[in-house]
Amino acid sequence: MLPGRDPAPDATMFRFGKQRMRRTMPGAVAALALGLSLPVSCVVYGYGVGTWVFAVIWFLVFGTAAVFMAWAVWGDRDACLAFDTTGVWWWRSKTAYVVIPWDSLDAVGLFWCPQGPADSGHRLVSLELCPTGGVREPQDPALAPLFIEERSGVAGVPDRRYRIGLPVFVIRHYGGALIEAARSRAAHRWFGEHERPAAYLRTQDLIS
Repeated sequence: MLPGRDPAPDATMFRFGKQRMRRTMPGAVAALALGLSLPVSCVVYGYGVGTWVFAVIWFLVFGTAAVFMAWAVWGDRDACLAFDTTGVWWWRSKTAYVVIPWDSLDAVGLFWCPQGPADSGHRLVSLELCPTGGVREPQDPALAPLFIEERSGVAGVPDRRYRIGLPVFVIRHYGGALIEAARSRAAHRWFGEHERPAAYLRTQDLIS
């Protein structure tokens, strides 16, 4: 981790936190509007106590859903993955981020598996980062969530490494642009893309 730094001006950045917020917030607003619709009708039409009780329950259900949706995406609004000449930047927020320099890595590549029906085209993808000389379980709390120990099955890729798991919506939105950015920046360290069993990527490996 390199504190007090920003990606270079020419960095390739994927601001998936803002992208997800733009897609989710309309749903949160719609849920809130739906939750308010029945109480407002009670006021306008002067419904009785029985309808008011149902209206309150209705509002609590949809209002809670709206708040939860908004809270979930607002907390991750600054989430960003970036690649520049320094290395890989995984940005959780303005105060919590990780930088893994290219110079500290022996190998970089992608593992992936299909999600859902084989013909859906949806994939779960993970960026596999292999530090020079191997890696011990990191003490840095920002790096700890990225550490995995798992048989790679690929020559030159150690079992102990860092993994940045990319959810389906990230790949669906940014597609090959993200993969190409990683490949071009990693240059001679790139070990390619390898399909893995469907269960290889755990929920806790996903960055968001």
